[in-house]
Amino acid sequence: MQIVPGVTLIEGVGANSNCYLVECDCGVNVLVDTGMADNFLRVKEHVKRLDIIVNTHCHYDHVGANVLLKKEFGAKLLAHEADAGYIACGDGEYTCSSMFGKVLPAVEVDGVLREGDVVFGTTGLEVVHTPGHTRGGICLYDRKRKILFSGDTLFAEGGIGRTDLPSGDLGALRASILKISLLDVDILLPGHGECVLNGAGKYIKDMCFR
Repeated sequence: MQIVPGVTLIEGVGANSNCYLVECDCGVNVLVDTGMADNFLRVKEHVKRLDIIVNTHCHYDHVGANVLLKKEFGAKLLAHEADAGYIACGDGEYTCSSMFGKVLPAVEVDGVLREGDVVFGTTGLEVVHTPGHTRGGICLYDRKRKILFSGDTLFAEGGIGRTDLPSGDLGALRASILKISLLDVDILLPGHGECVLNGAGKYIKDMCFR
């Protein structure tokens, strides 16, 4: 379902994360997260061409279909440097694949992301490092259109990412939410659940006082 021009939501079913296909003006197609391995066919239905996959963090419900989608489309896989190694080696503990009763295959991570990086070109999706749910958690910010892809940092229902899993840190997560509250955001597209399609900035600021 296209929720804003150029952004298609592939809604998470069951424990799968939401996935977002971003069709950029420069001709680059970016998929934000892939869901679990059983999500592959659902994603494939919505994707004709795929150039880049970005993982918002290393958990299996967001990265489990990486291998299948890389093989299908020849896409490059990017993740934050603090989580990339766990994705690459298929670490069952840190990616929580063992918690889901699954094995995450090892996969080549083609590039690591850091704070301030831009996923494509010079005006594309900006990387905002938001540790707390995992050490390498990120949000992606479309500054021009005031869109924030928030991964599991913050949800539309008022929830935040859990911090009781490996590398989780509640203090770091609170600092990350304060950080993104300083951005000019109108549309919030989280890793699970409903999207906020207008007025998201006020909502994010309100979260800082809860």
